[in-house]
Amino acid sequence: MLIRPETEQDQTAVHRLTHAAFQRDDEARLVDLLRDKHGEEAISLVAEIPGNGLAGHIMLSPAPIVDAAGGVVIDGLALAPVSVDPAGQRSGVGSALCRSALSCAQARGAPFVALIGHPAYYPRFGFVPAGPLGIACPYEGVPEEAFMISRLDRAAMQGVKGMVRFDSVFEGL
Repeated sequence: MLIRPETEQDQTAVHRLTHAAFQRDDEARLVDLLRDKHGEEAISLVAEIPGNGLAGHIMLSPAPIVDAAGGVVIDGLALAPVSVDPAGQRSGVGSALCRSALSCAQARGAPFVALIGHPAYYPRFGFVPAGPLGIACPYEGVPEEAFMISRLDRAAMQGVKGMVRFDSVFEGL
């Protein structure tokens, strides 16, 4: 399996794969919208099985932590979505994509990655519940344990409090 940056030639296959992984179009449209809006600012990786095509995709997009007045406290990234072809789920593709994306984020100097996800899956990659750290979720009804953060640069995150501001395209879906 090869993990590499998504190319323009991958976009149709990524859309199909994301739709298949979630059995609906919302997440596939989210990837398209985030890609169109953020371009190179986003981290978009694919997992390719040579001879078999794409097995997975992951995207990280800009997501600052803001204070009560809406001012940016610190810029970081949000992970969403991670998609694995249904035929290849539970084979390590998603884990490999998560590790690679976090490595890319750290190499770019991102101090954190936030997400809303399964609380039994993401802690293996260093994610912890964000609420107890003083980082709030912008969406009501999200279970506290599902809103998580990976502090890639603990020094930069020292004392940071506020709310993660996911891109507005998340709200349109």
